[in-house]
Amino acid sequence: MTGVILFRAQPFHNGHLNMINKAFDDCVVGCDSDLYIFVGSADKSGTKRNPLPINVRLDLIKGSLHEHFSTESLKRIHVIPLDDLTDESDNSYNWGRYLFIKMFNETHDSDMTIYYSDDPRIMLGWFDAEDRWLLRFKFLDRYEGISATKVRNAFLENKKEEVKNLVPNYVFINYYEVRDYICDAK
Repeated sequence: MTGVILFRAQPFHNGHLNMINKAFDDCVVGCDSDLYIFVGSADKSGTKRNPLPINVRLDLIKGSLHEHFSTESLKRIHVIPLDDLTDESDNSYNWGRYLFIKMFNETHDSDMTIYYSDDPRIMLGWFDAEDRWLLRFKFLDRYEGISATKVRNAFLENKKEEVKNLVPNYVFINYYEVRDYICDAK
């Protein structure tokens, strides 16, 4: 059973890290499989909702994972950029089919558990019956209601102490770079 997580990481925060820890325990430790993290909207940056370019997001994720996982464990975690099919609000079966094909091409496994933190109707709406039977869905709480919007707002308002409590240390170390992208977004 391969584990899959999808998020945009705009920016990467403790809620994402919490999900990764729980999914890792479930699919890697519990089932001796790998965890694949797809970073969505890889083709989007410079906007209020998607301020950070993919190279920065990947660096923040990988740097944070290096702080929290052993070198051996990191061999079981794969971080993959994923462009949008149309736009990030596309919740159609076409998006689900696109995502399924991308997941299968990376994992080479059709036995997947998708870990999510949003409304389950969104996830189920992505996959028609033909694809849904191949997948398992497992809800994981992000962590005390944290959201990227809340984190971006704390950066915008220059609330360093709040940001420090919302993001992994590696993201906080890069505070000014992340803040610049968020402040410069149109």
